[in-house]
Amino acid sequence: MLTAAEIERFKRDGYVVPSGYRLPAPVLARAKADYEKLLTDNAGVASDIMLGPHLSKRGAQGIKGGRGWLELATLPALMDMAAQLMGPDIILWGTTVFGKPPHSGKATPWHQDGDYYPIKPLETLTIWMALDDATPENGCMRFIPGSHRDRKLYSHHWEDDPGLTINLACDEDHFDESTAEDLVLQAGQVSFHDVYMIHGSGPNRTDRRRAGFVVRLMPASSYYDHALGAEFAKQHPAQDYGNRALFLLRGQDRSGRNDFSIGH
Repeated sequence: MLTAAEIERFKRDGYVVPSGYRLPAPVLARAKADYEKLLTDNAGVASDIMLGPHLSKRGAQGIKGGRGWLELATLPALMDMAAQLMGPDIILWGTTVFGKPPHSGKATPWHQDGDYYPIKPLETLTIWMALDDATPENGCMRFIPGSHRDRKLYSHHWEDDPGLTINLACDEDHFDESTAEDLVLQAGQVSFHDVYMIHGSGPNRTDRRRAGFVVRLMPASSYYDHALGAEFAKQHPAQDYGNRALFLLRGQDRSGRNDFSIGH
């Protein structure tokens, strides 16, 4: 479980790394093996961003995943900590594997995640699991601490750069890059961050891969609007927001509106 100090840090900074938790060694070993299989089974998909490996029904990228990713995403210890930060009613709505291979891993500009999330009200907790050691040299995540506190999405602009994983970047007048903190993690460590957090990462110019598995959770008091997601998907077809499968992991659908049949 998170300590009281860690919960306060999350509220203050928008992210936290649990000091007393790592993925158990057998779980990490299986995740690494599952990742190698994911790369082999999806050789035609760029490894920078691979969406929905936990799904049995393939999404817009056509990713062939496996049951192990769903089990990893829903580890009881992770759900216990998530409940401390977001409450007892938890819905899983997405997973992603970020590959960042040696020498060719792309940078990610400063941005917020929620601009095209069809979630009302917008609330998402992200769990980031390090499959490899993540350092500044191989492109670890970087956060602007406290940038979540206003609970708002800031203006972004388009950067047409093939060296970026995404092209929407947060306008510079909304943050001070000098305050950025590196999310340095050893393989098996995890972090939690808020949907309104401004974050990014550098490129990987080293010989070491920097792979991470990301889990997106929303409180069941929010509503995932699949119709709105289908509209967003016209601009971002690979994200397949209109067909995302929802999994009620804990508690009840407090909104009473979420559709748990779509995408399964």
